[in-house]
Amino acid sequence: MKIREHANRLLIPLLMCCSFVSAKNMIFDFGGVLFHTDKRVSFQHLGILNVAELSIRQRINPINLNCHIKTKLFATMNIIAQIHNLIPAEHHQTYDEKGNPLPLLMCAWLQGHMTCAEIRLLIDKIFETHKDWFTCHAEQRIIKNLLYMIFTPQHFVNSQKLSPAALAFIKRCKKEGHKIYGLSNWDPESFVLLKEKHPQLFDLFDGIIISGHVKANKPHPPIYHALLNQYQLEAQHCWFIDDQKENVEAAQKIGINAVVHTTCFKTLVKNIKLTHSKSTRRKNFNNNGIKEISTNTTNNAIIDGENISLTDSTVYNCLPAKA
Repeated sequence: MKIREHANRLLIPLLMCCSFVSAKNMIFDFGGVLFHTDKRVSFQHLGILNVAELSIRQRINPINLNCHIKTKLFATMNIIAQIHNLIPAEHHQTYDEKGNPLPLLMCAWLQGHMTCAEIRLLIDKIFETHKDWFTCHAEQRIIKNLLYMIFTPQHFVNSQKLSPAALAFIKRCKKEGHKIYGLSNWDPESFVLLKEKHPQLFDLFDGIIISGHVKANKPHPPIYHALLNQYQLEAQHCWFIDDQKENVEAAQKIGINAVVHTTCFKTLVKNIKLTHSKSTRRKNFNNNGIKEISTNTTNNAIIDGENISLTDSTVYNCLPAKA
């Protein structure tokens, strides 16, 4: 793993020896792009004895227990939201990395409508009165520990690990003269601690919008417009990088060049360069009076085994793709 990261650091400058996009502004999501969940820290919160007991009782291999725990975690949060009468229409629905809807309780938290302390009070009340929700004490302890990890700012920040490759990539973008912006679904309380913990990253940013500050979650349009308006950015001069298709498609619909990023930054550079080269070819076709037959402006590129949906648009040519 260390060898691969070192190789990526060497390859990125080579791939970026010239400005690879016409856009001036690079916009990054945080969770899933710049930060990833530290599995070791998360496992410590679960408790090894709890995991062992639940695995035995459910007859599930511990390696495959993640799906069971996540399903139970989401279900518990949805029941908490239902009991406490959270109204879906008042909160922007957002999604996880696989496109599954996040629980309403989490959406409200990310949107800044509920504090961590308020949510922990709800958790305590529910766990005192509804122990029958769980198959065993181990499952109950695991879910409660996870909820406390998510909704305790210090614990949540400690569970997030900064990608060294992401930091190197942003430094290189900055060196190439691009402006760097952040656009992320993140709660206000833990974000303060995240910035304090990683000044080497956040000092590079020219501006940041998080959902908890503007009361809007991706993929809903208000959060994208908040970034464009606050920093006076033109959509066609921006590239947005996110790990979720729904968020990328929403950015494309309002004219921002956008790409799904889920693997290494070497692949990301290749995909942006590929999109840019296709757009340049279209410009040349149009200048010579040649029109393309295809009206589909969204391309699916498979590079290095990664399936990525790309916006086939830049400042040089047609309107951005509308997914």
